[in-house]
Amino acid sequence: MGPRLRNRSYRAELGVTEAGSPIVRIVPENPGAPSAHHRQVAAFIYELAAEMERRSQEIGATWAISPEAWNARLILELGSRTEVGAADAFLQSILGDFDLA
Repeated sequence: MGPRLRNRSYRAELGVTEAGSPIVRIVPENPGAPSAHHRQVAAFIYELAAEMERRSQEIGATWAISPEAWNARLILELGSRTEVGAADAFLQSILGDFDLA
C-alpha cells in the first residue's frame, strides 16, 4: 500500500538521538503557507507515522515509531544496534515515497 498523503509542502531533515535512533524532522518548505501551521504539520506527521507503522508491521520490524507533533518530528526507536542498516533503508524508502528525500 502506498502513502495516502503526498505533499511537497514539507521536507525531511534526518538526525539521530543520543541513543542512536533515527530522527525525522518535518520542515515546512514555505513557513508562511497555510501548510506550515502547527496543526497541518501535526496532521502530516501523524499520516507519515501511520504509514511507517503499516510498513513496519509488513516487514516484521521490532522498532517503535514515536511521533512528536509538538516537536515536528518522528523518532524511529531502535531495539538494538543491529537494526540501524534496516532502519536507514526503511527511512529512505518511505521518505522517497512521500517525496521528502
